[in-house]
Amino acid sequence: METGILIRWGAPRPGREKDALDLFQKSVEHYRGLVADGRLTYFEPFMLGSGDAEIEAGFFIIKGEVTQVFELLDDQAHRDLMAQGSVLVEHYRLDMLAVGDSIRRWLGDYERGLMAVGA
Repeated sequence: METGILIRWGAPRPGREKDALDLFQKSVEHYRGLVADGRLTYFEPFMLGSGDAEIEAGFFIIKGEVTQVFELLDDQAHRDLMAQGSVLVEHYRLDMLAVGDSIRRWLGDYERGLMAVGA
C-alpha cells in the first residue's frame, strides 16, 4: 500500500535566500534520485502561483510504499535536508498523506470510528 509525504515551506528567512534556493535544488536532486533508484515511487515539486508566499510558497509531494516512506523518514540525508529547511525557510513542515488505496482504508477506519461512538 502506498502512502505519501507533503513537505511545504514559506518564504526564505531574510539573508538566507541563496541558501534556500540551493537547498531546494539539492532536495529536488535527492528525491528524484530516490525515485530513479526505486526507493520511492513518485516525487514532484510545486510552487504556488497565488496566496501568501510568506506562509506557503511551495511544496513537495513524495509517494512510496509504506515501508519505503518510513525508511525515508529515518534516512540521514532526508533528516539533514529537513533540518536545513527548518533553518533556512519559514513555516517548513512535513505532513503524512493518505493516497491511493490508503484513502479507502482511512475512510473505512473513520466510518468504524463513527459507528463505535454512535455518531
